[in-house]
Amino acid sequence: MALASNSSRSNIEAKIFHHAGWKESFSAIVGGDEVKAGKPSPEIFLEAAKRLNMDPSSFLVIEDSIPGVTAGKAAGMAVVAVPSLAKQSHLYTSADEVINSLLDLQLEKWGLPAFQDRIEGTLPLEPWCIGGPVIKGFGRGSKVLGIPTANLSPEGYSAILSEHPAGVYFGWAGLSGRGVYKMVMSIGWNPFFNNAEKTIEPWLLHDFNEDFYGEELHLVVVGYIRPEATFSSLEALIAKIHEDRKIAERALELPQYLKYKDDPYLKSSLHQEN
Repeated sequence: MALASNSSRSNIEAKIFHHAGWKESFSAIVGGDEVKAGKPSPEIFLEAAKRLNMDPSSFLVIEDSIPGVTAGKAAGMAVVAVPSLAKQSHLYTSADEVINSLLDLQLEKWGLPAFQDRIEGTLPLEPWCIGGPVIKGFGRGSKVLGIPTANLSPEGYSAILSEHPAGVYFGWAGLSGRGVYKMVMSIGWNPFFNNAEKTIEPWLLHDFNEDFYGEELHLVVVGYIRPEATFSSLEALIAKIHEDRKIAERALELPQYLKYKDDPYLKSSLHQEN
């Protein structure tokens, strides 16, 4: 594996120096000051191939910039683009594949060894938490989809939302005064409805007899299922959401995920009353 960046070699090393094992992960590192022309010229990638003593056609380039995609293709390499800006995938048409985030990278598509970290169709994550009062959403969850979501306001969570890619996640939900439940949720713009802003839409996998707007909801997110997708019909979207539910329900019974049901963050919501 090689790292090829338009940044200078000294800047690259300064950035990765403090991360244990990062520098050692690369068999070659090529900086922009080590070639005559940086990206979009293919020279930086060809130099990386030369240092690894490998034919350029055997390489897979992972890029977040359009000049980088151009450079990779000009070097005769396969290129997977991970756009650095949301809703910009249409600008990366020259890439062989465009994915939403590195969570969706499937190396086996390119003849490389697959990652071994997926479990029952899910990707374990370092758990993260988010919470707040349940708000009224777009009114389409129950009425249009037949799926009552317990929406959280994105206000105050811009840092968390920017850190986590759009997609379908799952985990545990603690609802004040009620209990802890399995949940599956979407983060993103929901391409089918084309939301104007990035939203958080959890679905608590339990049948409630009443609405609970305003009640405190705490979420512990433990895994990832899939990227956001667009669908040809409302029926196809609903079917996929129910498939996500089945995946989440099954996965949350596994010891790796089940242990987070007792997370203190979930318990803290149970002691908060309206």
